[in-house]
Amino acid sequence: MFNRGKLWLNYDGSLIAVNYQSSKEKKDRERLIVIDKKLIHSSINKYLQPKLLLETEKFRIRIDELTNGDYRYASWSVNSIMSEKPDLVINNGIWLPDGSGGNNHFEFVNGTYKYVCSINVLGTAETPPADLKIFNHGIEILYQPAEIKRK
Repeated sequence: MFNRGKLWLNYDGSLIAVNYQSSKEKKDRERLIVIDKKLIHSSINKYLQPKLLLETEKFRIRIDELTNGDYRYASWSVNSIMSEKPDLVINNGIWLPDGSGGNNHFEFVNGTYKYVCSINVLGTAETPPADLKIFNHGIEILYQPAEIKRK
């Protein structure tokens, strides 16, 4: 860590994170969020910031941070576009780090179903960059590896 957390490097010297934005970068980010909100369906265009866009074999999944600090899961068929109404929207999601290696996941509960979107920073050569798991009553009913389309 350098400069009170503005820059983080790994033990081998590789860059982990830069926690600094210039005023120009902040304005550009805000402008891009305004554009993004116009491109997605009106039912989900209220959020603080987009967090993640994943694609599995069957689904396109968008996770947004809401103004209350919760996260929202919205999904479409992979062949749909995000300006269409999502097939499923779940609010009140949480983000959880998985140790200190960078892996993390989001959890969303919808009745007896739990949707888990994992980001796999550490793993083997066979580990996908992300994955989707769906549980019903605690039993895994679906697993699909995912590609990260946007962070």
